[in-house]
Amino acid sequence: MKSADSARYGVEHLSGGRVRAWIEHDTMKGVTPEILRWWFENIDTWTRYNGSDFTGPSVPVYRYWHPFDHIAVRWRRRVYVRGRLGPGSVIEINEDIGGKHAVRAKARVTKFDDEAFNFDLLLGGLIRVGSLDHLYAEVEGGSSFYTEARIGVEVPIIGRLLNWVIRRQFTEELLRDWIVHNIEESGETEKFVPSLFEEARKTATVIDRMKTARSRRPTLSAEEILAARDEGRRF
Repeated sequence: MKSADSARYGVEHLSGGRVRAWIEHDTMKGVTPEILRWWFENIDTWTRYNGSDFTGPSVPVYRYWHPFDHIAVRWRRRVYVRGRLGPGSVIEINEDIGGKHAVRAKARVTKFDDEAFNFDLLLGGLIRVGSLDHLYAEVEGGSSFYTEARIGVEVPIIGRLLNWVIRRQFTEELLRDWIVHNIEESGETEKFVPSLFEEARKTATVIDRMKTARSRRPTLSAEEILAARDEGRRF
């Protein structure tokens, strides 16, 4: 796994008791924005990829992203925009950051396209307490990747008090351990996600060809089907 010195990062305290943690990751080699978008859409699937081919045991792909800290993830609600997952979708995340911070959270997507995967962090699955942005762009040899977490709310009068309560959940220690965790998982992306993407594209191509082949077959009546069956013809 990549170490913390492979990235630039920081934690900043903002007005009203809010806090910002950010990471400029090392280039994701061989990973395009198209692949990253596909990865986040399919982050709750399983694979038989074993590092060289697809003959291994079935494993949640999320576990590959961080074998030590990740437990499970799933899309609790899917909202489609022009056939792709989009804003309004809700994802549920279960992980133990650094083996000591149990995260059992839901997040609501605010932006999802070929440039960003952003979502609001929800307390109890309902109340917005912060945001997490993932920004990516094509660069030479792969993609740049930037992650930023903003913890706290901007609310008049009682905002500082609310943020004091929120920060009891999102401590300084948690944020700094999250930075290391995020650098590690993001660094794993280039090791397996492009292979999963290529395999999925091949499979999709086969399925599309099958659908096309079926659509080109002539429509047969029940009598013609029975006759073809009796004659042993394939149709």
